[in-house]
Amino acid sequence: MIETTKTMREIVADEPLFADFLVSKGFPFTVENPITEYVTFEDVVMLRELDKEAFLNEYAAFKAAMA
Repeated sequence: MIETTKTMREIVADEPLFADFLVSKGFPFTVENPITEYVTFEDVVMLRELDKEAFLNEYAAFKAAMA
């Protein structure tokens, strides 16, 4: 699963589908944005007030559907 303390850029390097998932959820995500080098998924969870477990489970379902 995703290591949530990594930066968003590192996560997407490890899990390229995560970028597509974020965009599908309405996040204005692109790895070209320099902030992705500094912001972790934990930061996103806190700022967006996400249910981290539910969000990651939704990603797992998205990933499985894409396989």
